[in-house]
Amino acid sequence: MKFTINKEELLDTLQKVNGPTTTKQNFPILNSVRICTEKNKLKFTTTDLDTTIIAFQEALILEEGSVAIPMKRILSIVRELPLKQITVETRKNILLIKCEKIEFKVNILNEDDFPKIEEEKKASLIKLNPEELEEMIKLTSFCVGQEETKYVLGGILFEVFENTLRMVSTDGRRMSFIERRLPATQPDIKKKISFILPIKAAAELYNLLKERREEIFLSIEENKVGFDFNDAVFFARPIEGEFPDYSQYIPKESKNKLVIGRQDLMHALKRSDLLSTPDYQGVKVNLKKENTVISKITPQLGEVKEEVFSKYDGQAIETGFNPQYLIDVLKNLEDEDVSFEFSGADKPAVLRKENYIYLVLPMNI
Repeated sequence: MKFTINKEELLDTLQKVNGPTTTKQNFPILNSVRICTEKNKLKFTTTDLDTTIIAFQEALILEEGSVAIPMKRILSIVRELPLKQITVETRKNILLIKCEKIEFKVNILNEDDFPKIEEEKKASLIKLNPEELEEMIKLTSFCVGQEETKYVLGGILFEVFENTLRMVSTDGRRMSFIERRLPATQPDIKKKISFILPIKAAAELYNLLKERREEIFLSIEENKVGFDFNDAVFFARPIEGEFPDYSQYIPKESKNKLVIGRQDLMHALKRSDLLSTPDYQGVKVNLKKENTVISKITPQLGEVKEEVFSKYDGQAIETGFNPQYLIDVLKNLEDEDVSFEFSGADKPAVLRKENYIYLVLPMNI
C-alpha cells in the first residue's frame, strides 16, 4: 500500500475515528486503526467490538493495500509533522511515513487479527437532523446512570415513531426527556422503533456530529444500530433490557412556577457547592415572591447564603437539592431565563420548555 495525503486531512480523519481505541484493551489489535484503500479513497476503521467507526478520506492512491497500526503511535507522529504532504507506504512489516526530510519507520500489527466488520446494509434508513441530534444528546447524556445503577440506565433511550424522535435518560434521581420532529422529507414511521444507546457510544456519536449540517441516516438491525454520515459510518451494539416506563414520572404542569436567570442561579449553586462534602451535599432552596434564597450549612466547614432575584407565583416552599444535579442542566442550556415548577417540598422540581423536560428529586436537608 502506498498513498500521499495532506497532513491536516490525515490528522482530522485519525482524530475522527480515535474514540474506540482509547478504551483500555486486553488485545493490542483493538487499540489499532485499520487503513485500507478503496478506489480513490482511504478507509479508516476502529472498533472496541461494542462501537465501530469507519471514515473515508480522499487521497492520491499510488498502490492499493491495507495495514493495521497502533492508533496512539500513528496519531502522535502525524500531529508532530509539518503542514505538508505525507507519503505513507508499507514495506513488509514496516509502515514508512515520509514528510519532507522526515522519515519514520513503524512496526505494524498482524492485520488478520483485526475484527471482521460487517457494514450496514443501508436498509430502512431514517433521516435525522444532525444539529438537533447533537442538541438532544447534549441535554440527555449528563443524566445517564453510572455503573452502580441498573444496567439499562447506562445509556440513552431512543424512540422513533410517526414523525418524532424522542430521547430519555435517567439515573433514578433525575430524568431528562427531549423530543424533536423528524425532517419533513422523512415518511412517518408506522411502527415504534426503540433502543438504548450506551453512554460511551453516545459520546462518540456526539463528537462525530460536531459542525455537521447534512442529513444523517439511522439504521436499525438486530443487535446493531448505525448512523451513516456523508464521509463516515458509526455503529454500536445497544444495551439489552427494558427501559423504565418514563411517562408515569412526568408530572402535570404545576401553578407554582419560578422564573429565574439561568446564569444567576447556576453561579449561586456553584458557590454553595463549595461547602459540599460527601456527607453534606444538599443545598437549601427557599422560594419567595421576588427572590430565591440559596443556602447551605456544613458542620465544621461553615455556611453560605445568597439571594437571587426571581419571579415566583405560588405557595412559599423550602426544599433542598443536590446542587450538581441542577448545575448539570443549567450549564447545558442557552436560555437567558429558565422556568421551574414545584409541587411541594418533597416533590420533584421540573424544568419545562418546548419539547424538553428535566426533573430532579429533592433531598432532605
